[in-house]
Amino acid sequence: MSRIPLLLALLALVAPGAAWAQTPKPAPKPAKTFALDYTIELLPKLDQARITIALGQGSERVKRLALGFDAKRYSGFKASLGQFVAEAPDKAVWTPAGPGSKLVYLVRITRKRDSGDFDARMTADWALFRGDKAIPFIKARMKKNTESVARLRFVLPPGWTNVDTGWMRMPDGRFAVDNRERRFDRPIGWIIAGRVGTRRDQLGSTEIAVAAPKGDPLDRMDALTMINFVWPEIEGAFRRTPRKVLIVGAGDPMWRGGLSAPNSLFFHSQRPLVSENATSTLFHELTHVVTRISGEDRSDWIAEGLAEFYSVELNWRAGGMSDARRERVFSNLRDWGARVKSLRTEHSSAEITARAVVLLHELDAEIRARSKDARDIDDLTRILCVLRKVSTAEFVAAAEKVLGGKSRVLATPLLHM
Repeated sequence: MSRIPLLLALLALVAPGAAWAQTPKPAPKPAKTFALDYTIELLPKLDQARITIALGQGSERVKRLALGFDAKRYSGFKASLGQFVAEAPDKAVWTPAGPGSKLVYLVRITRKRDSGDFDARMTADWALFRGDKAIPFIKARMKKNTESVARLRFVLPPGWTNVDTGWMRMPDGRFAVDNRERRFDRPIGWIIAGRVGTRRDQLGSTEIAVAAPKGDPLDRMDALTMINFVWPEIEGAFRRTPRKVLIVGAGDPMWRGGLSAPNSLFFHSQRPLVSENATSTLFHELTHVVTRISGEDRSDWIAEGLAEFYSVELNWRAGGMSDARRERVFSNLRDWGARVKSLRTEHSSAEITARAVVLLHELDAEIRARSKDARDIDDLTRILCVLRKVSTAEFVAAAEKVLGGKSRVLATPLLHM
């Protein structure tokens, strides 16, 4: 079923002058909680981690946990106080038996991409990986109105002095895993551990941490300084920012690019903070982390186009480039994407993303002109942040609501093929 009617209802609330409903909704009943504890024990000699998922007080409300995982990397599943049944090489069902139930298994950390580069790696001195690649996908069947209170702890080998995640650290050293979109929390996002150097700062309501293995070429202070410089523009554009963002870096043989995840991102140490074409991998991935917008129905151009657009726009707004250079950037991107006939695809290429940036730049100008500078593309982006998963049709509907009518810029075959 199309979400356009729901979108229009949302837009009616965010439109200027809209009146909120006068009758307040009854407060929801407080959720029944249960304790959920994750332990990651890192074993560098084996290139593995031993994972323990333990259910505590209140977990009698958890009835069934269906797991999906990569059978080539996961092994040695053992359950206590419950039943674990393998339904396929990459699927299993754990039926716990309330408080005290545990599931223990091993998972290989290092992961090589088809290109030959790594997107996760463990050495004798450090490990860099994503929690959602170490904790399997879990579909939970629980009693109604039940949610977890999840904590994550680490067991580090001798000599490893530091560990960090995109989650907030508690006074006892554990991390509070609180994903408000899930009732059974998983510690997703980037994790770095070992002989690691970290620089931190508190920017408004967000803690920023930049971490890399000691001796790595990543200049943590350069990155943190750039983020400090641009952060007021990030807050102004998107309004809501995460409580914490972890930026992890490492050099070759890690993948030479940027990879975002909820509350964290990876940035190759030898990538420039701002490229010669004036785009920025760092600000591109930060935009993904803060907005969390993704495209659906062959609409990856929306998320990738917005991230690349703001990688230029935020730097310009902060005074990092002149008006003339900004226009040259968009002109060069227009030339790069000139042969693109359609933006509609599952995975946006560099050329499609370049053409999408130009479209967004033109749409921003149209919104500003139509509203006499009362509104701009940020008003549209904030609506998309609420939707999160956005189709091209929903994008157009939201844009035209912001515009107050049909869009000349969006009346293009690029969106309808």
